[in-house]
Amino acid sequence: MDNKNSIHQITALEEQNTIIKKLRHVKIQVIRCLLFILPAINWSLPNWATDPWLSEPVVNGLMLGEAYTCVYQSIRNICG
Repeated sequence: MDNKNSIHQITALEEQNTIIKKLRHVKIQVIRCLLFILPAINWSLPNWATDPWLSEPVVNGLMLGEAYTCVYQSIRNICG
């Protein structure tokens, strides 16, 4: 009886850990999308090259943040 209970607890913990990992992945993906949305809007405007909505340092900073987040997400996926 005690062995079955232990196995059930281990299985429940493993399932909980899997759900936590999936939620972390989704949260990181949302952050990546949020970092990319403003530069995407900026680049979609008709005069983005001559009359940009966002300054170049802002766009570059957001894209750098997105790149760092992408690398972090990849490392988390590899390491578990």
